[in-house]
Amino acid sequence: MTDSPPKVPSNMRAYAFANVELMLDLVYASRVGPKLDLESMFIYLTVSEATMRPLMLDPSTPPEVLELVEPPEEYRGSIRRLLVADRIGMPRETVRRKIQKMIEDGLLAEDDQGRIRTTRNFGDGSVQEWTRLTFSAVQRYDQRLRQFGRPGVAGPKPTEEDPFP
Repeated sequence: MTDSPPKVPSNMRAYAFANVELMLDLVYASRVGPKLDLESMFIYLTVSEATMRPLMLDPSTPPEVLELVEPPEEYRGSIRRLLVADRIGMPRETVRRKIQKMIEDGLLAEDDQGRIRTTRNFGDGSVQEWTRLTFSAVQRYDQRLRQFGRPGVAGPKPTEEDPFP
């Protein structure tokens, strides 16, 4: 009796390939955003998520506030440098130095209590284009998965099984 060669789950390679394409598309899309090295980009995205989190997820946020180029501060969140470093696993000094540079460049702002936020830049056409390119990348990811006969990002259709049960 011969041993079978080791195998991976049948869907794994299709998802891995689509994931790589998605990550490359996202890195490419980031080139229209702020001109940052990859470490700074991770920091910027972490601060951006913290800034937008309450605005987007708090059910008490009035819908019209989401359309404002400069939403009021009370709807915006913030984050401290230490938490940024912890979230992305970067050395604290690297995060401190890179945040300071982004503050000097006008991409981030610090309040008098040491909290960091992104500056209000949604009126900038490059930020809007970055958002469009990112959404297009996710759509291509979904199309690629379906091309391989796998459920897309919206989850399995009633006739499909969950790819990662």
